[in-house]
Amino acid sequence: MAYRLKLLHWMKQLYPVFNVVKLTPAPDDLITEWKMEDHPPPIVIDGEAEWEVKEILDSHWHQRRFQYLIK
Repeated sequence: MAYRLKLLHWMKQLYPVFNVVKLTPAPDDLITEWKMEDHPPPIVIDGEAEWEVKEILDSHWHQRRFQYLIK
């Protein structure tokens, strides 16, 4: 009772046959905690959409740029 899986090219070092005991079905919603909140419509100033930022919750580097998690 085993399955042969198609693995990604960077996983070629793994043997592609797995026992049924080692596999579990994927959840329907991969990100269960992350729900999109309704946000207010943007304020249009000089033809550009802008939003009001209440606070910066976190920041990190991503591809040589800062990304911010805002509220």
